[in-house]
Amino acid sequence: AKDEDKQIEELIKNGNTEYTKEMAKGKRYFVDLLCSKVIVRVQAEGFNGQRGDGFPLAHMLAMVAAEHKDIIPVLAAHIYTVCPTAIPRLPKIAKDSSEDDLMESLGMIKNKDGDYETFERFLGRTEGLISMVADIMSSEPSDHNLFGGNGGAVKWLSRFLSELPNSSPLPLITAPVLEYVASPPVDSIPLLI
Repeated sequence: AKDEDKQIEELIKNGNTEYTKEMAKGKRYFVDLLCSKVIVRVQAEGFNGQRGDGFPLAHMLAMVAAEHKDIIPVLAAHIYTVCPTAIPRLPKIAKDSSEDDLMESLGMIKNKDGDYETFERFLGRTEGLISMVADIMSSEPSDHNLFGGNGGAVKWLSRFLSELPNSSPLPLITAPVLEYVASPPVDSIPLLI
């Protein structure tokens, strides 16, 4: 943001009246608003279900990110805030941790009453977020860099697998995450070929 402000100040000093500081703030606000609305949609129940709305949205985000790189860290921050597994990072839980510690480390969200969401709701939300990250990484254009772009998918999967313990049982989230990453929606298949 500071670099962008400096660039705009330089443009103004050089007589370019096309840009103002307010425009820079407005752009940052718009990018944050767009990313936060995407996250709300991706976490909604039924997202990426039979309508298959995940991949078209992911494809559009990848196209926008290819032209407007400032969306990349903002969208990543929004996703990582609500889904630490998307980094990927598995929770490290001490043996004496409470149930609340476990739920918080997984990224479970508390409702208005202060109770944690159900595990089923958590898995549904995680499915939407992980599948969105996977969909984005496998989207066109092939030179986009959102979540590492096309090459980021292999790195992400490798990192996730290296996070898994060498002993049983595996963390509860392992199978659902691998399923979301390994099974793209049917309408995305032509783009992946």
